[in-house]
Amino acid sequence: MRLILLIIVLVLHLVFGLLNISSLLAVHDINMGFAVYTGPLGLILLITSALVAVLAYVAASFSTLRREADTAKLLRDLDSVRQSLDSQEASRFAQLQSSLDKRFIGLDAQLTQGRALPSSAVSLDKDGVVTSAQLSQEMGALNAYLRRKLGD
Repeated sequence: MRLILLIIVLVLHLVFGLLNISSLLAVHDINMGFAVYTGPLGLILLITSALVAVLAYVAASFSTLRREADTAKLLRDLDSVRQSLDSQEASRFAQLQSSLDKRFIGLDAQLTQGRALPSSAVSLDKDGVVTSAQLSQEMGALNAYLRRKLGD
């Protein structure tokens, strides 16, 4: 969009210059403060304004490039933070899995040795089968425990 605007401004400068070429080329005294020169003041002003337009376009382009570079750097930083958090979460899940495996191995060892299970473990009925009521009770207790630990 800015490039189109710059082209329009430069074309308008060109059209203005062509329509007023005799006035732009008229020789005037140009006072620089320390010296006086003679030259086409209108043409000098027209070229100067075109250069200012081009410089404004270049400055805006650099600003846009800098903003895009900052955005890309921020996205890279966010991606590295996401990857770090994902790896931390994976290690926590691995720790939880190993803890659960140890607990299940301990319970399995107790069952195979015929020992009595701790009070927090699921008990079996007289046929050695876990009833659905016992399972739902244990699941409810586990759910309540997890809610307390996770702070929900």
